[in-house]
Amino acid sequence: MTEKALSEIQRQSDLVSTDFSKFDLFLDALGLPKENILAPLEARQVVRDNFPTFVATLPEQTKRESRYLSKFAAASAIGLFDAALNYVWNEVVVNLRGKAVLYGLDLFYDAAVGGKQRDLYSTEDDLAGLKDKVLLDSCSKLELISETIYKKLTHILVMRNDIGASHPNDASINAFELMGWLQTCVQEVINDMPSEAALQVKAFIENLRNQDSVIDNAALQHMENGIRELHTKNTDNVLRIIFGMYVAPEASNVLKKNVSMIAPTIWNHSGENIKYRIGVTLDGYRTNLYRDKFEAGRAFLEFCGGNRYKTLEARVIALDELLDELSSAHDGWDNFYNEPVPARKILSHIHSEADIPQERKEKLIRVFLTCRIGNGVSYQRGVSPVGKAFYDEFFAKLSDENIVLVLIALYRREIHTMVSNKFCKEHAVDILQRLKENTVSDKLKQILEYLLNKGGMLENAMRETEFKKLAASHMKFN
Repeated sequence: MTEKALSEIQRQSDLVSTDFSKFDLFLDALGLPKENILAPLEARQVVRDNFPTFVATLPEQTKRESRYLSKFAAASAIGLFDAALNYVWNEVVVNLRGKAVLYGLDLFYDAAVGGKQRDLYSTEDDLAGLKDKVLLDSCSKLELISETIYKKLTHILVMRNDIGASHPNDASINAFELMGWLQTCVQEVINDMPSEAALQVKAFIENLRNQDSVIDNAALQHMENGIRELHTKNTDNVLRIIFGMYVAPEASNVLKKNVSMIAPTIWNHSGENIKYRIGVTLDGYRTNLYRDKFEAGRAFLEFCGGNRYKTLEARVIALDELLDELSSAHDGWDNFYNEPVPARKILSHIHSEADIPQERKEKLIRVFLTCRIGNGVSYQRGVSPVGKAFYDEFFAKLSDENIVLVLIALYRREIHTMVSNKFCKEHAVDILQRLKENTVSDKLKQILEYLLNKGGMLENAMRETEFKKLAASHMKFN
């Protein structure tokens, strides 16, 4: 815009200033208040001085279609800064909804709406049902806007709610703040497009959803390489979306197979928070009796290696069922072949000792100890050869507190009776030796060494008065 054109705009602005200054007199004549309603004349002048320069930076096409800018100018000229801010914010909301449509409504709603509410959202009209904050948060998660813009818009939304025309208040808006917010909303949001990463995620999800055959190894490798290059925020979004795709009732077998192939890589490159949120979602399916979704979600965590991210209640229930299954397998026919399956599933819930629920700690130690000591037969020395690796892996995770619980479990009648068998005794000594390697407390090491030194007569050593005095600091004896 030329200097002459700007000069003419300024002249017209001065005329507007003269006219609208009379609006204050109009309110006075009616006996109506204007304090904390109309911005002071000098504040309005700041907007009038700066608004033409700002508009001059916008493309002609943008200006022709920007009715909200006309409303902003009119409200500012009168002195209704809160209304001016509201016009701009409404346009931001319209723009963010447009970005959601461009990204893909199914994908957007998968990220924005969770649980049983998801089925209520499907069309563009349903975007109006999302609160502005939810819309803003979802656009940030999907990288439709940058982190910096998200923070700026969050601040503007707070100001709009606290001192804007949308809520009764006695606060006022500074003219320079108003112009700054206008510039942020127009130049950084309304005239901006989604990031390249957001479009890549969209393309990835759409390709996965539209596959009509199982992905071959070459395509899978290409997809995995692309996933490794994404920011964690993006992999979190992908993980959340493919979980929703997998548990959806309409998911085809081909889609489920493809998700099961790519999901472990996405899972490994995602953050902890989204994994725990999926665990909470799964628990919600169980609580609300969404049986099909629950079973699908449980399978999803299984092939992702994510069982330890289930909620505490869900893990307690799952471990209790699996421990009963393992115990039954140990006592039944072909136990050497049947024990590994539940044992493997149990360990999938326990990445570290911290994952062991307090409510199932004693039962877990008792069942694993029973299986690891074996049934005393000569074949395979009484222990499942495949299961043995799982049992040893479990005991290797234990620290001092739980090592004491292993010693206490050795006194259970059904276990202590088996220790008199030569094969079971060998296994018990082997367990104690492994536990000693993890022990930190010198006193606990001394207790374990006492039993190891008398390994050949372990069942008798545990009854000796000398041992009971030594172990009294850690164990109670009747």
